[in-house]
Amino acid sequence: MERKNRWIKGTNEQWIFYTYDNSPMEQLEEKVDTDMIYFSVNEEPVNLGIRKYNNQIYSSNYVGVCRLKGVNGKNLLSKDGKDVVLKIEPRFPISVVEMLNTIKDDDEFERYLAPQTVRISAIEKDVENLEKNEVFHFFDKEAPIYITDNIARESSILTSTVFISLLKDLCRRPLMGKMISTEENLVGKVKGKVLYNKNIRNNSIRGRDDRLYCKYLRYSEDITENQILRAALQKSFQFLNKYFGSTSSRENSYKEMIAYCHNALDHVSLRRITQRDTNGIKTTGCYAYYKPVISVAKMVLNEITLESNGASKVTSYVVPYAVSMSKLFEMYVRAYLKKAGIYSYLSEASGIHILKYDYKSKVFEKSGKDVANYIGGIVKPDIILVNTENGKSVVFDVKYKNINNARNSRNDRLQLLAYSLMYNCEDVGIVFPSLDGDKSAFYDKNKIASADPRERFYHQLELSISRDWEFELVSKSANTTVHTYQYFEKLLS
Repeated sequence: MERKNRWIKGTNEQWIFYTYDNSPMEQLEEKVDTDMIYFSVNEEPVNLGIRKYNNQIYSSNYVGVCRLKGVNGKNLLSKDGKDVVLKIEPRFPISVVEMLNTIKDDDEFERYLAPQTVRISAIEKDVENLEKNEVFHFFDKEAPIYITDNIARESSILTSTVFISLLKDLCRRPLMGKMISTEENLVGKVKGKVLYNKNIRNNSIRGRDDRLYCKYLRYSEDITENQILRAALQKSFQFLNKYFGSTSSRENSYKEMIAYCHNALDHVSLRRITQRDTNGIKTTGCYAYYKPVISVAKMVLNEITLESNGASKVTSYVVPYAVSMSKLFEMYVRAYLKKAGIYSYLSEASGIHILKYDYKSKVFEKSGKDVANYIGGIVKPDIILVNTENGKSVVFDVKYKNINNARNSRNDRLQLLAYSLMYNCEDVGIVFPSLDGDKSAFYDKNKIASADPRERFYHQLELSISRDWEFELVSKSANTTVHTYQYFEKLLS
């Protein structure tokens, strides 16, 4: 099915431009002065990463929704003076939400949503602002966009997903608490300060001299900050359960994360949160890790409403956001390989295993100012498969690119050759999304022309992105097929 760019009239003061990732953005010039558009530098998510090449405007690997920004950093208006909203969707017939739903049972799903780092010693590093999330980027400092189609539902699902992931990470750490003033009618003891007027009224005139009405300070975690998190958790749970319908299944990362958070916040009051509650919240010092979680919690509370019967629904206001299809496709490929029969790194079974997400290695053994270290750092392949029975390994990188567009393949080429050296692999390759979107395929291997007497080969796969897992790879050179697991089993034999 051919997909075309299109302009849709939104509200009276809004135009929405719909397009697809990694595609030419024809028709954009119909309503805006393209010379005034800000174009992305270094794959930043501003304007969803759109770029200009040979006087043609292209979308990037980002999908999402945002207001179009001009070169002056301000919102760009259309030629007739209206707001311009940019909505970019995946170029394949599957939505971001459907991809999340497909991979949510993966045993590393929670880790995929966590922050990544290039530091060997900081693999589990925490995020202290939303910009450090590599998959989702929320423009939380911008005003929400009023929009009336399924964008609002998709946005709320993404917001809820990010919130639950961040909340579980927060719940592993000490919850914020404060000293709060408490009044209590105590029996046979004094605690804090005696409130004489209340003591006379409640005890003395009733002949209860064994009691004292006191006011004292006590430490409590049942405070506004945690109540905001509890309210957002409740909305996220009901909303995800409604749209996915499987958060109650036995093996589900959503279910596990929500249950963990519920247990951690069970002693916190569940109440209605008002605008006054969210204003003036400060998350500094030793509780700085609350900041990104509170930020997303506010988005959840603003985007999702609970009706009187307990049902959830979305508002039409969306916080502008960007989703990296590059990272999402990498997550999809990892989940796909495990579904095909490759063992997780957590498994103790003998056979082919996929190493941990975010696995990385140092380039040099030594560091210091007196040793050669200009190219020092780490390497971090997307996919490392190891056969524990014979010790062989293969490395594959995942590229959300058009396989026929090799114009910028130099970096990918050098990257794979470095992996071959670092991990002593005879076989390296790249996984691309399928061009037609329907069939997965493999190419004949190609020998690397190296001076090394050891033979090394380059491999290439196309994987279809589908709601249903299909593990049949079709040969590009012959009318034959092979199961995905058997393909890798042969490489690692």
